[in-house]
Amino acid sequence: MFQKIPKIDKKGLREFGLMTGVFIALLFGLLLPLLWGHNLPLIPWVIAGSLVILSLFIPQSLAPIYQGWMRVAQVLAWVNNRLILGIIFFIIVTPMALIMKIIKRDPLTRQFEFRLETYRVSSKIKNKLSMEKPY
Repeated sequence: MFQKIPKIDKKGLREFGLMTGVFIALLFGLLLPLLWGHNLPLIPWVIAGSLVILSLFIPQSLAPIYQGWMRVAQVLAWVNNRLILGIIFFIIVTPMALIMKIIKRDPLTRQFEFRLETYRVSSKIKNKLSMEKPY
């Protein structure tokens, strides 16, 4: 179901610790308390400082934290792929298909026609000017 989490080197662990520490400090230690009108809490700053210090001096010690975080990320990815995309499918694609069925619109032109020799649609020949800006 879930993939094995690959090992990460010192540089990757250092980047993980620094980014996570800065993120925790800015979001939970500064931004959210200011938005909600609270005093600045100490715990996010302690956690962020610990992560930054560990990432600078002993990045290998962050390996279990990184492994745990990646497991959480795998679970969130699984939820995103199944649940959220399924909901989007049933909210957007299904009603669109039903409406197209009601108005009898078939963009793939899938009806069977006996008189046709082939269903192949010839492509239009384009001039060189159209290829200068293809997008």
